[in-house]
Amino acid sequence: MWVWLAISFSALLHINAAYTGPKWQFYLFKPLTIGLLMVALWQHGLTHFYQQAIFVGLLCSVVGDIFLMLPRDRFIQGLGGFLVAHILYSIAFWSQLSASMVWWLPAMLFGGGIIVFLLLLPTLGRFTLPVALYIGMITQMAWAAGEFWLTTQSVMALFAFGGAVIFMVSDTILAIDRFKGPYHSSPATIMTTYYLAQSLIVVSALMMPL
Repeated sequence: MWVWLAISFSALLHINAAYTGPKWQFYLFKPLTIGLLMVALWQHGLTHFYQQAIFVGLLCSVVGDIFLMLPRDRFIQGLGGFLVAHILYSIAFWSQLSASMVWWLPAMLFGGGIIVFLLLLPTLGRFTLPVALYIGMITQMAWAAGEFWLTTQSVMALFAFGGAVIFMVSDTILAIDRFKGPYHSSPATIMTTYYLAQSLIVVSALMMPL
């Protein structure tokens, strides 16, 4: 219970600092929030491959967070950190399938991913290929989580799928903010959905049967 209160407080401190400062608060609490999620998972135990993959994915997310918030632009490095995180999350989700897959789900998800990419394309410039690869990977991650839920119908899988979809929403807002122009509420919207997505994925790992 206490660790979740600490996670929520840390997230609020980061979001507040994005608007009012100070800078040290902004830099400290962004990765610390994900670090606290790692602590929650570590305390629960990493006895299953699913939990281990999610844990390492969180670590890669911390690396991505640090690169993305540096004063000098490290967008590609940050994107790379999250790309690896989504690969690990995908492996975790695919490992839990227990029945045959459906094919309408990837059609819907990738269709949405293509639309987002086409909307961003005129302003991507040299980031066109990295962004395309990232959109493909995060969409595949959401597909994996969706198949996990559809084939198991478990609450654990529902948390994973919810987290994956919210992650897509968060990164879509982030991409619009970066490539189409920032707006006042974007930091709060991006980080709230990001922390919620990561938290739901961690909860799914905490619900792994013994």
